[in-house]
Amino acid sequence: MNHRFFSLLAPALALPALASAQTTFIVNTTTDTVDANPGDGMAQDALGATSLRAAVQEANATADQVTIILQSNALYQLTLLGAGEEFAATGDLDFRGNIVVEGNGATIDGMGADRVIDSPYRYRTRIRNVKLTGGAVVSENGGAARNGGLLALDGCEIFDCSATGAGASGGGASNTGGLLWVRGTTIRNCTATRAGGGIECNEGITNVSDSLLLDNMTGPMPGNGGGLHLTGAGKVIFESTEMRGNSASSEGGGAWNSSTGIMSFSFCEAIGNEALGTDATNGGGGLFNDGGSMTVDLCDIRENTATEGSGSGGGLFNNAGTLAVSLTRVRDNDSNRAGGGIEIVEGMTLISTSIFERNMTGASPGNGGGLHLSGAGEVTVQLSEFRDNVATAEGGGLWNSGVGTMTISDTLVSGNIASGNDADQGGGGLFNDGGAMFVMRGLVANNSAVGTAGSGGGILNNGGTLNVDSTRLTFNDSNRAGGGIESNVGDTILRRVALTNNSTGSSPGNGGGFHLTGAGTVTIDRSAILTNSAANEGGGLWNSATGVMTVTLSAITGNNSPVGADNFNDGGTFTIDGVPVP
Repeated sequence: MNHRFFSLLAPALALPALASAQTTFIVNTTTDTVDANPGDGMAQDALGATSLRAAVQEANATADQVTIILQSNALYQLTLLGAGEEFAATGDLDFRGNIVVEGNGATIDGMGADRVIDSPYRYRTRIRNVKLTGGAVVSENGGAARNGGLLALDGCEIFDCSATGAGASGGGASNTGGLLWVRGTTIRNCTATRAGGGIECNEGITNVSDSLLLDNMTGPMPGNGGGLHLTGAGKVIFESTEMRGNSASSEGGGAWNSSTGIMSFSFCEAIGNEALGTDATNGGGGLFNDGGSMTVDLCDIRENTATEGSGSGGGLFNNAGTLAVSLTRVRDNDSNRAGGGIEIVEGMTLISTSIFERNMTGASPGNGGGLHLSGAGEVTVQLSEFRDNVATAEGGGLWNSGVGTMTISDTLVSGNIASGNDADQGGGGLFNDGGAMFVMRGLVANNSAVGTAGSGGGILNNGGTLNVDSTRLTFNDSNRAGGGIESNVGDTILRRVALTNNSTGSSPGNGGGFHLTGAGTVTIDRSAILTNSAANEGGGLWNSATGVMTVTLSAITGNNSPVGADNFNDGGTFTIDGVPVP
């Protein structure tokens, strides 16, 4: 999809107004020469020509707003070398005034000796329709452009720039405490050693709209934010922007948000980005939130990866922060450890009116194809869909931790697969690993636990608390037990639940609708257990030798198995409307 597609839907970005232009310099030579007499109002070199550098020097010498007009599609090479000089006499172009550059498609080349544009103070600079290339800094930020005031890049292109060496960030551009506007601009093939291959933001406010961050990358120290990285308590606003093919050595292939940062995405796409970190807390192929506040609205996050070592969160990674995802598609993302679509480590996560589909995990260990929660976080999912996600071990759709709380309401969980081979693995649709899981007003359908002894085709509750209310579980299947639901110890409560047409395979094949393993407690109230099937025992319900199963005001009929078609009690306490089941 073209990165400008969403711009038709987003409101126009209004840049801060500059004062009316007082002076205009028309550049008439591409030679890199200095102003013969800065401050005389002439912007002429020793030969009387108006060079780009002379125009910048003269603009810096006046208090008025100055417009500098470049020749159409011309190439301006900054050949007067000398990095570190601060008044545009050598090296980069230092902007020290209220300046507008009308580029007309011209290119400014830093020649690999210095950055191209430096606007570090409280001035206002607007660059329009200019290509910036060949910018390079060592142990500093901003390969092409550095900002500390107000810098607007409008309709520009930044490419093949770098920030290398210890602490160097922002291969394309950097914003340190200022206001950076990036509109209708492409930043591509830029690199940074520390962070922010495309853009580094250190506090301040950065707005990126109708733009493209393409094939940027970070080095290994630590290597976060391939497309964009935020350091400190800044704010970054993405609108109608595409992040594609960016790479981070550790975290946040597309973008990375700090622990005190605020970052928002609307009408954006994160496509084919990668995070190469190998630790379980690394990853976030598309987006990484490191404890700050992140909102993702009306976006498409697809084909991102975190597949090295124990990398997690192929699409997104929320590391103990606050994350809200709405009206967004998260699809075809891939991770090695967990959270093919999204990995959450503690924090608060709200997902609403969104679709997670065809995400997958690898084998290390491979949990939570669509969504995975590690630690004591809180996850709320509402009005969403989890479809056709795949986990190598547990929780094809969603996976909840032993100390996590997960609430899923008005949501479709369909066609997901968990491939774990052990008896306590599976949970084709949902897996609760000892925490608290609430499922309300949902549909859990056509999910599978396909491993050798995989259990819980629809849901597996592994020693936790599972509460399912007003939900239908249908056409789910497992190989070992619990075609609809498997509960391994723990407490399970079903109210107003329909368990229909679920089935188990033959390994051994017990509890087509519901199966309890171990000393768990199960309460089923005002529910329907209909037309389920088991290859061996308990087509409808199966209770363990140490289990307690209580069924009230429920219909159990039309189920099928060789032994105990509707229900089977393996020696535990099992009552239906107060009547013991032998």
